[in-house]
Amino acid sequence: MLGAIGVVAAACSSSSDSKSANSTTVPATGSSSTSSAVSASSSTSVVPDVELPDEPFTLGVASGDVTGEAAILWTRLVPDPSVGDGAMPDEEVSVIWQVALHESFDPVVAEGVETASAKYAHSVHADATGLEASTDYVYRFSVGDWTSEVGRFRTLPADGTEPFSFVVATCQDPQFGQYSAWREIAERDDSAAVVFTGDYIYELPPIDASPDKTAERVWTTTPPVDLEGFRLRYAEVKSDVHLQAAHAASGWFVMWDDHEITDNYYKDDGGQLDLAGGDFKAKRVAAYQAWWEHQPVRLDPPVDGALDVYRSVRIGDLAELFMIDTRQYADEPPCLDASRFDFGACDDRDAERTLLGDQQEEWLLDGLSDASTTWTTLVSPVMFAGLDARVEGDSEAGYYLEGWDGYTQARDRVADALATTSNPVVLSGDYHASFALDVGPAFGRDVIAPEFMATAISSAPFAAEVRPANPHVHHFAGDNGYLHCTVTEDDFNVEYRSVDDIWDPSSGLTTTARFAVDSGDPNMREVS
Repeated sequence: MLGAIGVVAAACSSSSDSKSANSTTVPATGSSSTSSAVSASSSTSVVPDVELPDEPFTLGVASGDVTGEAAILWTRLVPDPSVGDGAMPDEEVSVIWQVALHESFDPVVAEGVETASAKYAHSVHADATGLEASTDYVYRFSVGDWTSEVGRFRTLPADGTEPFSFVVATCQDPQFGQYSAWREIAERDDSAAVVFTGDYIYELPPIDASPDKTAERVWTTTPPVDLEGFRLRYAEVKSDVHLQAAHAASGWFVMWDDHEITDNYYKDDGGQLDLAGGDFKAKRVAAYQAWWEHQPVRLDPPVDGALDVYRSVRIGDLAELFMIDTRQYADEPPCLDASRFDFGACDDRDAERTLLGDQQEEWLLDGLSDASTTWTTLVSPVMFAGLDARVEGDSEAGYYLEGWDGYTQARDRVADALATTSNPVVLSGDYHASFALDVGPAFGRDVIAPEFMATAISSAPFAAEVRPANPHVHHFAGDNGYLHCTVTEDDFNVEYRSVDDIWDPSSGLTTTARFAVDSGDPNMREVS
């Protein structure tokens, strides 16, 4: 449950590149609700029973965008995840939610009634407010005679620099392995939150990658191109019991990357790997709505495919996390006529182009300039430090041009701002490999900050050795797993957890590396 004194949430806009920097403590959610702090003797008003064909809480529960006094509580009513409408009736359904300090729910400390509508797939985004900072809570939902499982979250510290621990995770295509990493994350008692950097679903066609070709994790639907298709993909992913357990165990802060629509997309086009095809704008509208419907985010629903998701999370006086969107506003990557699948190099790589869009970049630079916590953390869905990804035998450099390596002037501006902050750290994902890198040397600077990249939860690893051409890389492993971070006033600690057998749902995990960064020194050190 990542803590903060407040969440700076991007407000929904009709523009795909609108500025969002309004600091709010209790922002409105996208569907109607009534919430309040209540005494032990009070109770939620009786809601009429609803006739549902089966258990509606099949996709579990989740909390997210937690603040010092509030949390978004999520669920979706889905009696049958295998059909687009979830086998729900068209009418609105009233859903009771409750928050308490103990699983007995005696007393209930906050409660309300949320209206779930067919327009948004009967999803629920309840804003539970009036809570105490740095406090553990439980929550649940009920509809008619049905009651959900119990979820947990911890509110953020309002101030101070008490130590804080969280997980960084990304890239969870179920076709390439089991979710044993999520099982371990759910079982940890030393983690307060999950920061997810993107690729929650994948748009790929059915692929049987299982060792014995058992088709046990193959997509049951074709690549999504419309709202029903994207809803089915989310329902399929969220049906996994280990992912549900990880959502129920702590609060999440969720960003997106590219596979939520299509691989390597940018603001005007689906990119070179758009396997599903179709009208990209219409697909983006559907994909953004389905993402919002299935995530515990403090954001209004998207309007005409516009949903500004960049925001910052402040953990008391200890750290502030700036979570950015590197896809929605990006100009066309360079070198498309000379590269294959946005990988390569050309003289145009250093030309001026935007990755964040003008308004998001302004928001980020202003936020970094005003940052006042002990640690300042950039959460980038894609690698920031830069990487010459050529492999042995290649004579020429190669870069992933849809990321920061294709937008070098924009990276310079962000790097300039990062260098002025207190103890900058970069956290990232996307690459399907574990990395620890210095930020700066790959683009001609001294070390500005460390970057710690989480590998994929289950997506196929990129294991090709790249260290010979990249002396700024301190750790690399083509594996599956996640990062566990512990931040204190004195240091920022990172542990790399690697899955032993990706096809075994009960697989153990191994710590492959540990690093620490001392306050006042941007250089990472390996810890035994």
